Amino acid sequence: MLTVRSLRVLASLCLALTGLGAAAQEEQLLEEAVVRNRLYEPAGNLEFSPSVGVSMLTYLTAHYTLDLGVAYNFFDTLAIEGRAGYAFSRHTGLARSISESFLDRDDKKITDELADLWRMNLHGVAGVRWAPVYGKLSLMADVPAHFQAYLWAGGGLASFQRQSLIQCTRVVNRGMGVCDDRTDPMDRSSASENFWVKENRVAPVVSAAVGLRFFAFQRHGVKFELRDWVFRDAYRVGLSRDAWESGAESGEPASSPGLTHLVQFDIGYTFLF
Repeated sequence: MLTVRSLRVLASLCLALTGLGAAAQEEQLLEEAVVRNRLYEPAGNLEFSPSVGVSMLTYLTAHYTLDLGVAYNFFDTLAIEGRAGYAFSRHTGLARSISESFLDRDDKKITDELADLWRMNLHGVAGVRWAPVYGKLSLMADVPAHFQAYLWAGGGLASFQRQSLIQCTRVVNRGMGVCDDRTDPMDRSSASENFWVKENRVAPVVSAAVGLRFFAFQRHGVKFELRDWVFRDAYRVGLSRDAWESGAESGEPASSPGLTHLVQFDIGYTFLF
């Protein structure tokens, strides 16, 4: 037989369960509303996205890119995008040290060129962006940030330049490891020209990225992405340095040069028309 105390406990439990059920239902409705009531609906809209990027991994080369992207959103989650830009590139300090020390080595008369020396300049790619994840972050109470997580994949063409680190067509001062016209042998910046062998080419490039886009306003947002540029490497093996410096061709192309990866962190702005 139920006592008054048992009835009170039972009533308290019923109220608690009712409250938890209502809270869970309200939370579910809110989550559904976030996805359903998007801050922006990109489907059917054009998109303009300038961005800048910097190399994440620097070994022999470093790149700093300026890109401009134009996209059309077929759906809220799927778009095609064309990107074009220019990469400002340079040799790293390690590469410069290798180049200046190599001329002074008499034990490397026959040698192979170094891999991963091509530096990307002009480039253009087209690809598909898939953004299956949509959500909202309440960073500030008054300005919630809506976001999309996306994957990007595509390909195109790029121009590349390669400056050798070991093939010098004019050895100015072998003992100092100098292959330029510097006026001060101890000051690299005093040179106006260097004589390392240079090559240029245009080649296919593949690009893939993973990123996040944040929108605090309907048509304006920022994006952060990790992007990889992939292209086929090319260099020569079995080089005779004496033959090359005398003006004769030497060596042969590497049969399996592999692929070069330029991994960059990009930050950009997005505007939906």
